[in-house]
Amino acid sequence: MSHDREHGSRGSRQEKVRELAQAFASALLSGDEIAAESTIREAMDASLTTSEIDEQLIATALWRVGELWERGEITVADEHIATEISLRVVALQREAQRVADARLRRRVMLAAPAGELHVVALRMVANLVRAAGYETIMLGPDVPADALAAAARHHEPDVICLSSTMPGRDRLLSAIDAVRAHRPSTGFVIGGRDPMAEEHMRPQIRVCRRVSEAVETVDAIVQRASQN
Repeated sequence: MSHDREHGSRGSRQEKVRELAQAFASALLSGDEIAAESTIREAMDASLTTSEIDEQLIATALWRVGELWERGEITVADEHIATEISLRVVALQREAQRVADARLRRRVMLAAPAGELHVVALRMVANLVRAAGYETIMLGPDVPADALAAAARHHEPDVICLSSTMPGRDRLLSAIDAVRAHRPSTGFVIGGRDPMAEEHMRPQIRVCRRVSEAVETVDAIVQRASQN
């Protein structure tokens, strides 16, 4: 039974590779760079390895393009466009892989400060950040400043995401100051219904207005820290 499942899984993966290879080749032949990039992103999301993407999608498609050109079925301009799209897609793939590898080495802690009990959006953020490749630690609601600072000392997060839906910016400032007394390099993402709008001008503090922007915001803090 386990052998059958393994065989089925392998067959499903091979079918996915064939499907993506056909989509990528079609994108090249139609000169559609957006479709080509989308196909490579889908391949990465499907956990295809770099070598699988290079050999079974990009190289196979370019071989097909070259064959059609030799037979006179496409023009030299079509072949050049396909090559240029492939080069840009390879650069995109390498950059995406670099970002993914960098995320694996970073840790994000999430918490709601003292008195804050609403954490649904914060858990959504945790899911997105974890899916993006970051290691995540969820502390949950109503975390006093000293407890947050102690957790930060122990787990050494690169970024802390704080959610605030209730008025009371002093609680957020106290939490940030408590952490930075021991870990001044830690970055902060502030989200919720009542974030500190003016605080985004401080170094390593960003306001995140939408859950969908959480990964982008964390990335920005991590990249800025790496450049300092």
